[in-house]
Amino acid sequence: DRLKTKANKLKKAQSQSGKISAPHFWRKINGLQKHIINNTSSEIIKFAEKFNADVIVFEYLGKMKMPKGYYGAKKLRHKLHHWCKLGIQNKVEEMAHYRGMRIRRVNAKYTSALAFDGTGELTRNSKKDLAVFRTGKVYHADLNATYNIGARYFIRELLKSFSEKKRLSVEAKVPSLTTGTRLTLASFISLHQALSTEGAKQLA
Repeated sequence: DRLKTKANKLKKAQSQSGKISAPHFWRKINGLQKHIINNTSSEIIKFAEKFNADVIVFEYLGKMKMPKGYYGAKKLRHKLHHWCKLGIQNKVEEMAHYRGMRIRRVNAKYTSALAFDGTGELTRNSKKDLAVFRTGKVYHADLNATYNIGARYFIRELLKSFSEKKRLSVEAKVPSLTTGTRLTLASFISLHQALSTEGAKQLA
């Protein structure tokens, strides 16, 4: 919220005085960004250490894409938000490697747009903090995306360890595994069930 406020003030000053360098505004913005990056990264590492995590999984951000209709302060806020996320990922990676943890990244496409239970695309409320599934269920939007991010990591790691023959066999039982950008927690659960059934048959 503080970063949003400062970005709005900067754009207001620039709109009134033309394109100004505004070092005073940028000094405050950069200082706040640094604080956000350091504080958030430390909390992520503390959480990972608390639960003895071996791997921290992020979405792969890639190059910044500016959505249509973004201009002025809104465009600046989007850029600052993207830079912050990149900064946090880089800082966490640095801290994690020092502690012997690994960093992995997964495809970010549709992680927030798809319901984790496999019911398809969802809608968001005006504040973007709640996700409404097609079934009518309302869930926290960020937690929903987190389930999908984690599931994509585990699916990728499992499939990577399979032989080509076994991977094709599993994909035949769980067709959703072939749709990489639409994988959800439900896909991982289906994969787990397929492997459990296969294991039970082999024991029998």
